[in-house]
Amino acid sequence: MTTAGSMNGTPAAAAGKSSSRILIVEDEAIVALDLQLQLQDMGYTVCGITDNGAEAVERAWVLRPSLILMDIVLKGDMDGVAAAEKISRGLHIPIIFLTAYSDAATVERAARTASYGYLTKPFRVQELRAVIAVAIYKAALERQLRDSERWFASTLRSVADGIVATDEQGRVQFMNPAAEAMLGWRLSDALGHDVAEVAPIEDKQTGGMMESPAKRALQEGSVIGIDFGTMLVSRDGKRLPIDDSAAPVRDEEGKALGAVMVFRSVHERLVAEQKLRQSEEHFRKVFDFAPVGMALVGLDNQFLQVNGAICSLLGYAESELLGADQAYFSFPDEAEAERAILDEVVTGRSLSSQFEKRYRTREGKVVWTLVSVSLLRQKNEPLCYLWQIHDLTERKDVEYRLARLAHYDPLTGLANRAFLSDEIERQVLLARRHHQRFAVVFLDLDHFKQINDSLGHEAGDELLQAVAHKLKSAIRQIDTVARLGGDEFVMLLTEIGTIEDVLVVTDKLRTECTKPILVAGHEMHVSISLGASLYPDDAEDARTLLRYADSALYHAKAEGRNNLQFYRPELIARLQHRMMLESGLRSALERGEFELHYQPIVSLADGTPLMAEALIRWKHPALGLLVPDAFIPLIEEMGLSSSVGAWVITEACRAAAAWPRPAGREIAVSINVSPRQFKSGLLVQSVQNALQSTGLEPARVCIEITEQALLDLNEVNQSTIKDLKNLGVKIAIDDFGIGYSSLSYISRIAPSEIKIDCSLVRDIAVNQSDAAIVRATIVMAHSLNMKVVTEGVETPVQQSILQNEGCDMAQGHLYALPVPAAEFQDWLGRQGAGVHSSKPLA
Repeated sequence: MTTAGSMNGTPAAAAGKSSSRILIVEDEAIVALDLQLQLQDMGYTVCGITDNGAEAVERAWVLRPSLILMDIVLKGDMDGVAAAEKISRGLHIPIIFLTAYSDAATVERAARTASYGYLTKPFRVQELRAVIAVAIYKAALERQLRDSERWFASTLRSVADGIVATDEQGRVQFMNPAAEAMLGWRLSDALGHDVAEVAPIEDKQTGGMMESPAKRALQEGSVIGIDFGTMLVSRDGKRLPIDDSAAPVRDEEGKALGAVMVFRSVHERLVAEQKLRQSEEHFRKVFDFAPVGMALVGLDNQFLQVNGAICSLLGYAESELLGADQAYFSFPDEAEAERAILDEVVTGRSLSSQFEKRYRTREGKVVWTLVSVSLLRQKNEPLCYLWQIHDLTERKDVEYRLARLAHYDPLTGLANRAFLSDEIERQVLLARRHHQRFAVVFLDLDHFKQINDSLGHEAGDELLQAVAHKLKSAIRQIDTVARLGGDEFVMLLTEIGTIEDVLVVTDKLRTECTKPILVAGHEMHVSISLGASLYPDDAEDARTLLRYADSALYHAKAEGRNNLQFYRPELIARLQHRMMLESGLRSALERGEFELHYQPIVSLADGTPLMAEALIRWKHPALGLLVPDAFIPLIEEMGLSSSVGAWVITEACRAAAAWPRPAGREIAVSINVSPRQFKSGLLVQSVQNALQSTGLEPARVCIEITEQALLDLNEVNQSTIKDLKNLGVKIAIDDFGIGYSSLSYISRIAPSEIKIDCSLVRDIAVNQSDAAIVRATIVMAHSLNMKVVTEGVETPVQQSILQNEGCDMAQGHLYALPVPAAEFQDWLGRQGAGVHSSKPLA
């Protein structure tokens, strides 16, 4: 035996060797030791050495070596070939025979053990190295193949489909558990049997036996399928409907090795399909003969299927409805709400939905229905809607008649007392929410009792119907007229601005009633007496308003009938006061009764005055000094805002031009303009005239415009803003934060200043929302390069908060009350002389 030195392999090879463990079976100890040394030089691990066959088998099971080097002649009763046979039967361990015998009989015995090599002693080390490397590599490949086969076999055993594999003659070689269960054969019993015997197929049409798909696949060399539902006959004669296919299995050269047949039971599917057909047939009968309208409607709103009831309901034949858009028979004003309901159903937020719907029939008749809609799905996807349509026509007619009886006067068709009570309560809530006024007007016919007594009740009823018609013609759609009983009627006039709005309706009605009315063949002239109360002027609840209006009606009768009286005495006092103001305002400007007071606007940084706001006062001869809230709304209503406003602008500019300059600073004047004056088209000219006549620098004038005036920022109003800026005057947004504050109009106007309304400053120390609005306004204004003035600052706490928020200027009682022009000018002079106080004006 040659014992040449070891040869180093690659690192990968070395790593493979170091993990390989070899068992040596050799009867000669010296040879075994030599082999051990050679193997260790090669990088292998010798896990054991034995000299007899029995121990070799035992150690193979215990040590599980990677390879066994086996001598044939061993000690004991068992030689190497016999030991190899025992090891090969239970373990997949590669064995290489190392022997001095090479006779044919010995080689044949060794070959039957499926050894991995046969070396005849003596051999060279290179031969040993090569045969070991090949054996270990081959063993690894075979191990991978066995693992793959185990995975494949496990997969086949676990699938639900039946699988039968045959050899090239069509004899069964494999069956998985699913096939065993369906066929009634065990694999051990079926092995070698013809596949047609193990898995007979019966024609579902004729009942005759069919050729096995596996055999056809072998004959035709292609995939073979069978008709769905073909019968598989099990070993005990049971018939099972299946879906089946078979395909040939070929080797690398294309030669058929056998065939594989795969089949699955379709019994449950066929049962389900049968139940579905029965269900569909039942549904069709229920659908077609249902007493209510039923329709399948597509997701695109088209009729897919309709029954006779809906055809009768709409007056169309089935052929006319199928494919038609349901919207054609519906009302457009209901479409949006209907889409929202269907969206709830199709998205799964509601399983079904029920709602009332109107249809238009072929004859144009409106039919009220109660609709129930549910969604039908297919494979969990929306398919179509099922509509159930119940005719509500009779019920709606009954409801309408009952509602008429409950809420309307049967004689005149007007609302009755019950309806009126509900409507007044509703109007109170609406008026309170929207800060509106409405009037309650009682009226009755003068001398109606005499007409009723002389001409009879039928003539009286006819007269009442004629007057009711005139009442309905005189009011607007938003108003209500009701009959309380007899000749007593009530009108609710909503959304009125002034008393004049009430007079427009009542004067029209009185004129209409004086026109001749033909009753029972007699031409009659009637007059009416009316009494009115106002919400919220007279009362803020329905009961009191009705009582006050009724009281006013009695006053009208007491005044000789055929007239309108408002609730007294409060209304009379207010009317007299208003008339006094209106009369005085018409000549107040000519008589020089208006004067301007000024309130300083100071820097929050150091308290120095920077501007002053001009505030109008009216020195009324009888009522004394009046503040703007008492007369400005009247000036607006009377159309005097442009003339009075022009005087304010000129007078403010004249005063500002004469103001001293404390510490060399120019004090600007801020002038309010009303919405009507701003939109009059005369504002720019008024400002220009004032600047020219007084010589005041335009930069010292700031025109304050309220948010309300800027809501309608059309081209004319934008042009006014632009022209004012071209004059050089500043623009301020007044009362910011109480109206519709929008960055859109602010960016378009680009004012110099924003004046935050006093309502947001009042509770700034305790109201986080107000504080947040003020803070946000200051940040926004500064980001747009605008100054911020806060109005109504009255406490040091408010001042401190505003200073901390970075506000620029403030105005309020903390600094000064508005004072007459001379007093303000004197105060400015003292500021220039260095005279200061915490509250300079009071």
